[in-house]
Amino acid sequence: MIIWLLSDHDYRKHLAFKSLLARFSAAHPDSNIEFSIKSRSSLWESLFAHLRDSKRNPLADVIEIPQNWTELFSRLGLLSELSSGLEALGQRRYPEFILKELCRHEDNRAYSAPWWLEAPALFYRPQALKGVVADPDGELASWEGFRAALDRVRAPARRGNFRALSVPGSSGPVSVPDVIPRMWGRRGGLFSDDLNRATFSREETAGGIEDWLELAVSGKIELFSADRFENGPREAEDCAFIISARKLPGAARSGLKMLPYPGYPSGGGLTLVYNLAVSASAQDHGAAVNFVSWAMEPRNASVFAESFGVFPCLRSVFEERVREEKETAVYKRLFSAPVLKPNIMVYPTAELLLDRVLWNLSLKIAKKDYDREDLMRELIMAQGEADYLLSVY
Repeated sequence: MIIWLLSDHDYRKHLAFKSLLARFSAAHPDSNIEFSIKSRSSLWESLFAHLRDSKRNPLADVIEIPQNWTELFSRLGLLSELSSGLEALGQRRYPEFILKELCRHEDNRAYSAPWWLEAPALFYRPQALKGVVADPDGELASWEGFRAALDRVRAPARRGNFRALSVPGSSGPVSVPDVIPRMWGRRGGLFSDDLNRATFSREETAGGIEDWLELAVSGKIELFSADRFENGPREAEDCAFIISARKLPGAARSGLKMLPYPGYPSGGGLTLVYNLAVSASAQDHGAAVNFVSWAMEPRNASVFAESFGVFPCLRSVFEERVREEKETAVYKRLFSAPVLKPNIMVYPTAELLLDRVLWNLSLKIAKKDYDREDLMRELIMAQGEADYLLSVY
């Protein structure tokens, strides 16, 4: 059996998966499993390469995918239906906000199994905010308050390696995971609510993207720097703010506090869900389903997720983990009104279009040649392509 696992900036995920496979092999000594790491782009290319020539480009038996890729690749015939083989799926043992996008058509079929999730949040160092932010809960609830605080903590009196803001795990350029929380905080999006037209250039969408780009333009975050290519988590850094979708190593020891991502009126926000799927061409379909079912067992799902600071998707262990967190009140707010990326055919391709836009703009920012007209021009072109995709799908 061959497994494709999504790459990750945090090496702990891959170590946790190796440990998971070791325990599975111990329980199933006759199993023969290999796994390889795929970036999002290489996974995307491999899936479409299989469509072009299935014999020369075979799929793995088990594939980790972002949840919102499920609809596209199930419609293209690459994924197996799992509800009948997985008890957790058949009995819908997941939070409602996950099932809403997983089973968008409200039938009894599901083509991937939710595995783990993460949610971007704001961490801050109280000592660094003394004399700068009197009421963190109130002042940092809005993007404007957060942005003003960033300016104040960057006073010239700060010395050493102190930084106002760190975004561990970000890639070199600004990317879709960076901008989506702010874009949705402004109530923007890539498509209209009825999903009939693309809205890349709508003011709420463009404004949310520009809010994040401004952090790079003003030097609050540095593009294409060594810090943005880290291979794994570090102890909580000497900075005032950290935006992270995961729990931070050493956060409690460093005295870091946590708040929801700034700018969401409800205090909730973006939740990113990752699933396991079984390919329709799996050589041993039963063995592949058996592995996914085993990985979804409460203890296995919980241990795996805890190993790199994320949450398991299975409802029982998810709710238990939220209750046990030190920042349980904040996590309850985060998951009180979670928003997931739409699981519709066109959305993953639309994200690729937006990533291309952000890459082009990041290069301009790095060269100090960026203007807002560049943003609008790029978004209008990408919107036209997305509208065409809607007409095709």
